[in-house]
Amino acid sequence: MRQLATLALCLISSLANAQALPPLTQLGHDNQGAHVWLVLFSQPDCSYCDLVRNEFLLPLQEQPPQGLAIRELKVATAGPITTAQGEQISARDFSKGLNVRFYPSVLLLDEEGQSLTEPLVGISSRDFYGFYLDQAIDQALHKEH
Repeated sequence: MRQLATLALCLISSLANAQALPPLTQLGHDNQGAHVWLVLFSQPDCSYCDLVRNEFLLPLQEQPPQGLAIRELKVATAGPITTAQGEQISARDFSKGLNVRFYPSVLLLDEEGQSLTEPLVGISSRDFYGFYLDQAIDQALHKEH
C-alpha cells in the first residue's frame, strides 16, 4: 500500500511538472531564434495565473509562432534574471521596472526587456482572452520585424 501511495505521489508530481512553462532566467538572444518574449508574471496559489497558463499559454507553447519564446516569472519565488547586458536583477525589481502590480500579467518584451504592447492584466473573460492574446502577439511580432 505504501508503494502505491509513493507511486501515486510521483505520478502527480510529474504531471504537475509537465504543466509548467519554462522559467524566465535571462533575456537577450534565444538559441531558438526568438526575438519576442511572452512572459507570464505570476504568483503561487493564484488560480487566475493557473487558468492563463493552462488554458492559453501551455497550448500555445506546443507550437509557438516563429520568433516567440514563452516564459513564466513566478515573482515571489524566482531567482535573479540576467539582462541582455549580462547584469543580474531580482525578479521583484524586474517586475517593478515593468510596472507589474497585478497577477497574472502577460507582457510581450523585446530582447532588451522593453514592453512591445500593452500588458494583459488579469483575465475578465475566457471567451475573449485568447483573442486579446493573439492580437498582442501579432502586434509584438510585427513591431520586431
